[in-house]
Amino acid sequence: MNSKTRLSASLGLTAFASAGTSVLWNGLPFIAKQQYDFSEAKNLLLYLLIGVIYISAASSASKLTKAVERYCLPRTVLAFLLLIQTTVCMTPLVFTGEWTLWLAGGILGICSAWMWPIVESFLVAGRHGKEMRRAIGWWNIVWMISVAGTMFAMAPLMKSHASMVIVGLGALFCVAAMVLVTFPKQPADHDVEASSKEVPESYTQLLLGARILLPLSYIINGMLAPLLPYVLTNLAIEPFWQTPAVATWMVARVGMTGLMWKVEGWHNRWSVLWLAIIAMAVGFVCIFASGGLITLFAGLVIFGSGMGIAYYAALYYAMAVGRAEFDAAGTHEALIGAGYSVGPAAGLLAISFSHSDATANPTPMIVIVFSIIIAAGCALWLIWRKAR
Repeated sequence: MNSKTRLSASLGLTAFASAGTSVLWNGLPFIAKQQYDFSEAKNLLLYLLIGVIYISAASSASKLTKAVERYCLPRTVLAFLLLIQTTVCMTPLVFTGEWTLWLAGGILGICSAWMWPIVESFLVAGRHGKEMRRAIGWWNIVWMISVAGTMFAMAPLMKSHASMVIVGLGALFCVAAMVLVTFPKQPADHDVEASSKEVPESYTQLLLGARILLPLSYIINGMLAPLLPYVLTNLAIEPFWQTPAVATWMVARVGMTGLMWKVEGWHNRWSVLWLAIIAMAVGFVCIFASGGLITLFAGLVIFGSGMGIAYYAALYYAMAVGRAEFDAAGTHEALIGAGYSVGPAAGLLAISFSHSDATANPTPMIVIVFSIIIAAGCALWLIWRKAR
């Protein structure tokens, strides 16, 4: 029988590898704008590419892992993925063209989509009930703090050496690979009977509802992230302060996740999912309709809180109902990729309607996002009604 992965080992790897996730999904637009003078449309195209790659890789992650398992156990797969990312992140040391940004985004997208389902399975396999909730809580807190912290750490490099942020990631991926020596060769065996005792039947419908909100949250962020550098520039925020300012919503997400971890009263409650969709909608409008810093930061906090609820609920119900298998984690990551594909596409559509920059005329973008939110709300209502 395979032993459980030590929680400290999972958290250690996650802390270092999540820095790459932070830059991939939140930092690249700032690097692209500052160092390579990307337009809004070009940033959205970059994210559309990464999103399509991510969903393709995440949806096939389980099959790929099982296909190579005969020759290469999951721990070894993780090592390869981390070392590939380390190598790719070093390209800006040798080359200066913007193609290095596209290359890094594409390769990190593939590797991340394959890597995180394996990491999540190592984390949860062999854990049930309160022990599983504790592990997921710690894991979420660690990766979210790492993501937010990376945005602060980027600030000193943004004005003149933005591409060196990518090089720094290479070092962190290398350290993450070293942590693997403390991992078992593969995730622990998961006791299906013990898991089933801890999972109420209602969780299946709640998982469906959460899986409506998860891609929705990343659709919104997939449109938001590539455009935030331009929103902040329009508000006269200097490049040094832009990535720390964006980290506001990530810090809010940490706070909400910590609350959900410690307060178990939200389990099995539909009202929490409704709160998430409302918070994300209100936060998005505040960010893009903001005429000043107060409205901007209020929007970031509200949006981040909604993102935290959607992510934590989706992962918790997925790993509970899916019993910590690669398929459950892979589906979770594929839904994130779906959001990151649709979001940039919706942003490009908004630009075509506005006949100008999306941030200069945000009305088409707000209309498109609210149309998607209403559709998601209707789907959530149908699932909720069926579950009653």
